[in-house]
Amino acid sequence: MYIKNQFVQNKLVVHLMEKEQFELLSLSTKQEEYLLWKSNKRKTDIVRVSLKQYDWKRDLSNSVENIEKQAIQKIKLPLFQNHIAFHHIFITDYEPVDSWESLADSSGHTNKIDKSYVYVYGENTEEIDHFFERSNIAGSLDFEVPDNILELEYQTELLKQRINQLHKEAHKEIQAIFNRGKPRLSYLLIALNVIIFFLLEYAGGSTNPEVLIEYGAKYNIAMLEGEWWRVITSMFLHIGFLHLALNMLALYFIGTLVERIYGNVRFLVIYFLAGIAGGMASFALNPSIAAGASGALFGLFGALLFFGIKYPRVFFKTMGLNVIFIVILNIVFGFSVQQIDNGAHIGGLIAGFIASGIVMLPKNKAYMQQLIASVVYLFYVLGVFAYGISNDEVQFNETLQLQRIQELLSHQEYNEIKVIVSESLPYADDFSAELLFYRSFANIHQESFDLAQEDLEKAVSQKPDFEEAWYNLALIYQQTENYPKALSAVEQLIELNSEKEEYNTLYNEIQKTAP
Repeated sequence: MYIKNQFVQNKLVVHLMEKEQFELLSLSTKQEEYLLWKSNKRKTDIVRVSLKQYDWKRDLSNSVENIEKQAIQKIKLPLFQNHIAFHHIFITDYEPVDSWESLADSSGHTNKIDKSYVYVYGENTEEIDHFFERSNIAGSLDFEVPDNILELEYQTELLKQRINQLHKEAHKEIQAIFNRGKPRLSYLLIALNVIIFFLLEYAGGSTNPEVLIEYGAKYNIAMLEGEWWRVITSMFLHIGFLHLALNMLALYFIGTLVERIYGNVRFLVIYFLAGIAGGMASFALNPSIAAGASGALFGLFGALLFFGIKYPRVFFKTMGLNVIFIVILNIVFGFSVQQIDNGAHIGGLIAGFIASGIVMLPKNKAYMQQLIASVVYLFYVLGVFAYGISNDEVQFNETLQLQRIQELLSHQEYNEIKVIVSESLPYADDFSAELLFYRSFANIHQESFDLAQEDLEKAVSQKPDFEEAWYNLALIYQQTENYPKALSAVEQLIELNSEKEEYNTLYNEIQKTAP
C-alpha cells in the first residue's frame, strides 16, 4: 500500500535527521524521494530514501548511477575523506522482476564514492537493519504502522511537516552562525587604516623609511632598544597605496565574515592577538622595516580554519575549499616574492588559529580548551620573541645595520659605529665593504689612521670600484707620507671616474708634495 510506504519512508527520514544528525540535501516536490548525508570521522554516508518502483534491474541500475553522479556534484565534501558510501533505500511493494542482488553491494559509480549499497524494503523488512549496520548507526528503527487508514494518512502528513520543519531549522541555524555580530569593527579598522595612510602621505610619503619609522613601523633596531609597542602600531601603517588597497579589500571581505561568525569582541581579540604575534614573527625572521595589517589578516584566516574544525559540514558547504586555497596560494606566493613578509603571514595565521581557541565560538563553552589555548599562545609568542632576540643573522643583518650606522653618523657616535660593524661583519654577504668603510670613517675621526687604513684596504680589495674607499685611502696614504701608494690610489680613482675634477686635483696635489 503506497500510503504505508510513505509512512515508513518519512519515519526513517525523521529518525535520521533527529537522532543521527543527517542533513537533508534535497527532496522531490511531492516528497517522494529524499537525499541526506552525514560526515563523521573521515567517513561520509549519503542516503537516498525513495518510493520509486523499478520493475527491472536495468532501470534500477541506471537510477542508482544517475543519482550518485548528480549528488556528488551537489555535496562539498570535507578534505581527506577516507571512505564515502552511498546507500539507496527503496521502499516499495515488490522487488524488481529480474535478479538485482548484484547491486546490493558494489563499487561506487564515480571515483569519489567507494561503496554503493542498494536496499529494497518490501517483503524483506530487515533491509533497514542492514543499512543501519553498514552506516554504523546504533540501535534500530522501531515503529508501528497504524491500522486505521485515516490515522495512517494523518501521521504521514505530520512526519512530512516535521521533515520540513527540521530542514528549515537547520537552514536557520546556519544563517544564525553567520549573523552573530554586525561587522562594525571591521569597518572602523578600515577607516583607521585609510586615515593613517593619508597622514603618512602628508608627513612625507608612506614609502619613506624615515616617515615609517617615525610613525611606528616595525623596526628591529628600535624594538631591541625597548620600543615593542611597534608590533601594534605597525599594524595600522601601509607602504604604498597598492599595499593599503589589497589589505583593506581583504579586511572588508574576510574581516566582516569573521566578525559575523565570532561576534565583535571575539573578532577584535583575534585580530590583535594575531597581529601582535605576526609582528613578533616579522621581528624574528625579517630584518627589514615592515608595516601592514597582513599578520592580523592572516590571523582571520586562522580563525576561519578553526571554525572549519568546529563546524566542518557548514565550513565545506559554504567557503572551506576557497579559504584553504587562498591561504595556500598566499603562502606559496610569499615564499616566491622576496619583498613579502612571509614570517608575519605565517606567524599571524598560527596565532589567529590559537586565538580562536582562546575566545572560542559563541555558544561553545570549553573552559579547559580555552585555558590550554591561552597557555599555548603565551608560549608561542615568547618562543618567537626568544628566537628573534637570538637570531643574529637577522638582528645583525648588514642592510639593517647600515641603516642604523647612518643614524649614528648624524650624532657622531663613532664608538657605537665600530661596535656595530664588528658585530655585523660575520653575517655580511653583499655589503661587507661598506661596513668596513664606515668603521674606517669612525677611526679617521678618532685619528686611528692605522686601523682606518687596514679597513679601507680590505674594502677596496673586496670592491675594487668603491670610489669613496679609494679616495679616503689616498688621503690616509698622503697623511702618513706614503706617496707611492697615495698616487696609486688616486690613479685607480681616475681610472674609475676620469671626469671627476676632485680626483685630478688630489692627484696634482700629491705629486707636488711628493719628494
